[in-house]
Amino acid sequence: SRRRRGQITNRMTLDKDLQKLHRQIKGCSKCFPKADNCPVSGTGPAVTGGLFLIGQAPGIKEPLAQKNFAWTAGKRLFQWFGTIGMSEEKIRQNGYITAVTKCYPGKAKGGKGDRKPNPQEVANCAPYLNEALRLTKPSVIVLIGSLAIESILGPHPFSEVIGKELQKELPGGMAWIIPIPHPSGASPWPYMPGNKEKLERALQLVRKRLQKEKIYSRFTV
Repeated sequence: SRRRRGQITNRMTLDKDLQKLHRQIKGCSKCFPKADNCPVSGTGPAVTGGLFLIGQAPGIKEPLAQKNFAWTAGKRLFQWFGTIGMSEEKIRQNGYITAVTKCYPGKAKGGKGDRKPNPQEVANCAPYLNEALRLTKPSVIVLIGSLAIESILGPHPFSEVIGKELQKELPGGMAWIIPIPHPSGASPWPYMPGNKEKLERALQLVRKRLQKEKIYSRFTV
């Protein structure tokens, strides 16, 4: 049918546009000299109206894997999603996963965890994040950690936003936004009194919102 052909054409165009964006990111050397970086561009299918995850920055193992959340923090993140019936395989297959910045920033000065990308690095990468949002027009966005929350919602203490669902107009249109803490072992937040309940509430909001948008089944086993 004509509608089906239109959908296939749209998907092919989107796929081409996403590939072009990913090539631009991979060729970027705004923050680090060409030989010192290996940007992680983002992964996910060429679909609109889906789930979009935003982390902070790739970790030390991610450039080689060429995907975000490929190591310890990722294991914890997907365990959290597992509590609401979602699997890593399905999330990677059907959701778009990226980060505020695209290069591994190096270790933090104190040696605990990775360095938080600086405002200039965030500004250099912002057009890439905006373009991914514009192309995929996600209906549900999960912000993972303080830098992602700050980049999309502005600075907010975790206690104000985790466990809540917000709506915001973004480059891809109006989207539902659910913040969660970062699963990095360097962050004690999820283990502090009362915070576990907030995380659980946030995850239930993700499940309910995906169900309302009729896309939850894409991510379940």
